[in-house]
Amino acid sequence: MPFIANFFLVGVFAASYFSLFWGQVNVLGEFDFLPMASILFLPAGVKFIAMLVGRHWGVVGIALGKVLVDIYSGSVSDLSEQIPHLLVWQIPHLLVWLVAPYACMLIFLKQKDLSQTLDGLTTFDLVVLALIVSLVSSLGTQLYFFGMHEPGYPLLKGVWSMTLGDISGILFSLGAVIFIRRLLTSFADRQTNSTTLR
Repeated sequence: MPFIANFFLVGVFAASYFSLFWGQVNVLGEFDFLPMASILFLPAGVKFIAMLVGRHWGVVGIALGKVLVDIYSGSVSDLSEQIPHLLVWQIPHLLVWLVAPYACMLIFLKQKDLSQTLDGLTTFDLVVLALIVSLVSSLGTQLYFFGMHEPGYPLLKGVWSMTLGDISGILFSLGAVIFIRRLLTSFADRQTNSTTLR
């Protein structure tokens, strides 16, 4: 049973990442500050929540979502190109964009003694985690791009704009989660009160 639940979790995070990326490109394209760097990057919020809540299964879901994005965007069209593309582009990029920030998150949570449960996680801890994940992801990605080719903009501008977009996407997503949680709690409280009054 846990395997099915984890498989479902991977699918939810992959579909969420892909859907938000599609919306980012097709609806929120005006927020782009640089190529592949938006002022409000909503998929970063799903990535953060997947790493925080889903842990390694969330990371697998986001990696799958990233592969779906690459297939959708046309960077891989022929199956014979899939393996070389995976080895040369995907795996190194996933290591610096996803695995390194996740490792930093785990180190932070272990230092705060929150590695098993998130019960003691404070708002300050969430903000610090958002900064760490955003900065490590942005720095790793930009260094990766600069190592592969000259992107046509300064390194610090790329890191700064990607970090800003990731942080804003994370904070927006966390705000949405808090809003939905409060809405559902309020609804459940009203349902409990209405059945108690009968």
